[in-house]
Amino acid sequence: MNSVAFRLYNSIAVNTTRTTFLRHTISRLYSSKKGKSRKKGGNIVYDPEMADGLVDFEKIRANMESAVMKLQQDFTTKYNVEMKSDSLDKVRVSTIEGKVPLSELAVINRKQDNMYVIDMSLSPDVTKAALQAIKESSINLEPVVAGDCITVPIPKVTQEYRQNLVKSAKQACEQSKQNIRKVRQKAMSDIRKNKKGRAEDDIKLVEKMVQQLTDEHTSDTDLLIEAKTKELLRK
Repeated sequence: MNSVAFRLYNSIAVNTTRTTFLRHTISRLYSSKKGKSRKKGGNIVYDPEMADGLVDFEKIRANMESAVMKLQQDFTTKYNVEMKSDSLDKVRVSTIEGKVPLSELAVINRKQDNMYVIDMSLSPDVTKAALQAIKESSINLEPVVAGDCITVPIPKVTQEYRQNLVKSAKQACEQSKQNIRKVRQKAMSDIRKNKKGRAEDDIKLVEKMVQQLTDEHTSDTDLLIEAKTKELLRK
C-alpha cells in the first residue's frame, strides 16, 4: 500500500465516523477499475470507462463524496454539546481582505461561566460580518450585538438541549441525503439524454452503478448521524 493509502487507512482506523467513500478512495489507489463491470459479492464493480459518453461517473462520485464530507465537517464543527475554549478564536470573518480569524479582529473575553464578550472596537466596520460568522460557526450559538460589542451566551446543557441538537443534526443529515439524490437525478437524466447508439445492457449497468453509488453514500450519512446522535446524548 502506498503512503497516501496508508495515511487514509490510518485516518479511518482512528475515526469512529468512518465512511464508505474513504474506503473506496483507498481501494482506488492500488486497484484497477478497467475492464468490464461484473458482479462481485452481490455488488457491481464500478467501471467509469463504460460510463464514458453517457455520464461523467467520477464527477458523480466526487459530488456525492462532497455532500458526505460537508455533513461530516458540520457535525465536527457545528453540532457540539459543549463550547470549546478556542472555538471563537477560529471563527473566520469575511472582510475586504478575505477571511480573517476573529481573534485578529477583536478581543475575546470569557465572563464567568456562561458568556463570552467580544470587543469589536478594533474593527468596528466588520462587526456585522463577525456576528454572522459566529452564528454560522455553530448551530447552538445565539450572539447579540450592542454597538461594538458582541455577547455570546453559552447554552446550558440539559437533556432537552441535547435532544434539540440531535433534531437539528438529523435535519442536516436529511439535507445531505437530498443533495446526494439530486446528484443521482441529474446523472440519470444525463444517461437518458446520451443513450442514443449505446447497448441497452450498458445503459442499464451504468444506471445500476449510479444507484449503487447513491445507496453507498446515503448509507454513509446514516453512519454519521448514528455516531453523532450517540455522542450528543452521551451524559
